[in-house]
Amino acid sequence: MKKDLTNVDIYAIVQELQGEILKGLLDKAFLIDSQGGKELILKVHVPDEGAKEVVIGVGTYKYITLTEYNREKPKNPPSFAMLLRKYLKNTRIINVEQHNFDRIVKITFQWKEKIFKLIVELFGEGNVILLDSEDRIILPLKIERWSSREIIPKEIYRYPPQRDLTPFNLEHSFEIFKSKFSEDKNKKSECVRVISRIFGIAGIYAEEICHIAGVDKKTVNPSEEEIEKLYNGCKEFFNRMFQDRKPHIVLKDGDYFDVSPVELIKYRDYEKRYYERFINAVDDYFSRNISKKIVEEVESKLQRMIKKQERILESQIETLKKYEKIAQENQIKGDLIYANYNIVDEILKVLRQARERMDWEEIKRIIKENRDNPLLSRILSIREKSGEIVLRLSADYGEGVVERDITLDIRKNAFENAEEYYSRSKKFRSKMEGVKKAIEMSKEKLERLKREEEIEQELMKEVEKKTLVKKKRKKRKWYEKFKWTVIEGHLILAGKDATTNELLIKRYTDSKDIVFHTLMEGAPFTVIKMDRDIEELEEEKREKLLMETARFAVSHSKAWKLGLGNTDVYWVRPEQISKTAESGEYLKKGAFVVRGKRNFIRSVPLGLGIGILEYDGEKKLTTAPPETVKSFEKYVMLKPAKRKKGELIKELKEIFKDYDVDDEDILRVLPPGESDIVREH
Repeated sequence: MKKDLTNVDIYAIVQELQGEILKGLLDKAFLIDSQGGKELILKVHVPDEGAKEVVIGVGTYKYITLTEYNREKPKNPPSFAMLLRKYLKNTRIINVEQHNFDRIVKITFQWKEKIFKLIVELFGEGNVILLDSEDRIILPLKIERWSSREIIPKEIYRYPPQRDLTPFNLEHSFEIFKSKFSEDKNKKSECVRVISRIFGIAGIYAEEICHIAGVDKKTVNPSEEEIEKLYNGCKEFFNRMFQDRKPHIVLKDGDYFDVSPVELIKYRDYEKRYYERFINAVDDYFSRNISKKIVEEVESKLQRMIKKQERILESQIETLKKYEKIAQENQIKGDLIYANYNIVDEILKVLRQARERMDWEEIKRIIKENRDNPLLSRILSIREKSGEIVLRLSADYGEGVVERDITLDIRKNAFENAEEYYSRSKKFRSKMEGVKKAIEMSKEKLERLKREEEIEQELMKEVEKKTLVKKKRKKRKWYEKFKWTVIEGHLILAGKDATTNELLIKRYTDSKDIVFHTLMEGAPFTVIKMDRDIEELEEEKREKLLMETARFAVSHSKAWKLGLGNTDVYWVRPEQISKTAESGEYLKKGAFVVRGKRNFIRSVPLGLGIGILEYDGEKKLTTAPPETVKSFEKYVMLKPAKRKKGELIKELKEIFKDYDVDDEDILRVLPPGESDIVREH
């Protein structure tokens, strides 16, 4: 099972990340404990797209991707996450790149003139290192030292030794490629290993190259013709990596086994799950395997406890059987002594008397010579050192005759010997009671553990489901790319930035629409979507539409951020707006030239409310000027104010909690700068 992304995988990931998070602003950083390592989560707000989370795994699992899965984040972030927030909050991502086709990703952040770099190393145990603009280490996730470099604060960051051949300089490098096979370390190596070393790629990709080339992967010291085939195989494989990606997860026995951006001959007979984007495949693969690992570890812990308790119970049952057997044997022996009481007592008496006149050797000789004697024939042996004899006794016992070899103390009579056996039997029967109680307790504990296991399994299934729940991405309508509202039944659209300004005018403005703008630099265009000429509207309705739209336009301009009370605004027809600059001038992105008469509305007061509007068959959160917002299902008024956006969002979420409003919904519609809720007195 794959636990690390390879450099081939990272190339595909970085290509897709560039289209996902460039220009995004870092909002927060989280660091959470994962299975055998940690996950660093970067919450990024991408203009017009909302919040996205980059997840970076280090430790047992090493990967980087966008994630659509919820992760439980700590309330008190560790120091490394806090440091990232301190340096990178509200900085813009301006570049994401893979370093020299290595397992290293560099994310570059910018705030005004300041540059920061986040280095993600996905080899060894993995690491994440924050650098300043001069590549000096501010702080690594963990300090590391090697002979060639050190990852410690205040040191200049140095990349690991780099390879001189990559997929990007391979095209005209056959001689360099060929020379690699004659190097001492490669002369006796299989060609698949040489290919892997040249590019630092995983063995499975090196095998694919050998297959493409038609050269046995175990070939040692290949001919020049075979080297040329391998060279062409490399070019074909990397060309597939560049242009013919087919992201998928490989399944083995129903479980996720591997994830790859390209088709591989090794997995041609395996079941696969295909994806449009590799970042989604990687996200599913690692999220699923990590959550499964959590469940397995919890289950294995319980299983170990259950197996231990089962061993204890088994041992106790065996002990009970052993004690029962010993008790029974001692009972039988005591009974046999009583059944043969006269014989036993006579033998013991004769031996004690004989011992007074002769030694044990003489006694043994007499017994041996008189084996036909009814009494002496029962004596099997004499243990003179312990003063014991062994007699063979038998009697009718239960359903048949029972015979046993019984050890007796010569110094005691038959009664005393029988009582000794009964005493032992009683002692073990007493022990049996203790063992029985212990067995009952063990059974109860085992049953309790099994019940806990069942409950835990159900809980872990819920945990797994919870872990594997993807965030609900709300489907946005086309007009939600912009700031929008509805005034007098007309859809009003305003740009958010240079990109949406240009998009609004070029693609979404029709000939009958009305376009608003202020004289302030950087103000958005605001458009009234019209289905007829504005002159056809009743005068009162027309004047209200124009004034309310003007208030919407100025409230979503820089005037709100500056805290101005009012400002001038004008409106024009779409045909008055052009992208053609005057001779010798240049128009930057989002800027247009307005020609002809401008219809000014002077001293338009700022004012906005935020609330729930039913539009297009759905209840949506948006803003509107004061008179318009009063018709919303629920609303509050806003004002320019110095209040932290996070606090405002939290309060607005509580106000509109019955409408499934999240942070992104609120951020998308708020005016620029800071705001607060108007408190009624």
